Amino acid sequence: MHATDGVSTRARADADLEAQRGADLFDDDRGKLRHVTNESLPQAGPSKLGAPTIMDPALAAQHGVAYVQLAAFAIDVDRVREHVEGYDDPRPFGWEVFLTEAYLLERFDPNRRPEEVVIFEDIVLGIIEGEPSAFGAQIIFAIWDLIERGRFPKRLEGAFSSWPSRPDELVAELTPLFEDEAAQRRELARACLDTELDPPLAPPTVAALRGMTD
Repeated sequence: MHATDGVSTRARADADLEAQRGADLFDDDRGKLRHVTNESLPQAGPSKLGAPTIMDPALAAQHGVAYVQLAAFAIDVDRVREHVEGYDDPRPFGWEVFLTEAYLLERFDPNRRPEEVVIFEDIVLGIIEGEPSAFGAQIIFAIWDLIERGRFPKRLEGAFSSWPSRPDELVAELTPLFEDEAAQRRELARACLDTELDPPLAPPTVAALRGMTD
């Protein structure tokens, strides 16, 4: 929704997103810290971040580098969000979801390559049933938003059947970003590249962000 809709709308959207992240619906002790054990793949597990991430070694083994780099990108973007949150950051609400969508749209096309559907089903189910508040979990909102916009296949909705509610406010808040999609993508990607993190962004994430600024 646009800014003219008022603070209450933003507050509801914030609450919706945080609730869906699992803050109120899931026990923080349910999930296990996960990391990729193959040293040739980007590492984003608790040994470096000290917190749960969406990186799942079983899915990495099943889906390969495409999954690992996607998970690493989502994790890194979420780390940037946490780093800048609360410091009068000018980025719009849900920007990390939008930027994750940009990555998905550039590298995947499950409408034309239906074999990719299983990757996203596995990601969604893994997060909902595991660590909904882990770094990178905004990817499930990105997938849902792309379904709602008709850019990902409708059949993916089935993976979200256990969601207690739909993030309608978030979808509405993201709409203005898509009205100037290319410019927003460039600006947000550049801002991520300018953010200093420890550990730094994974090399594949840096390459993807740089590609978005071209």
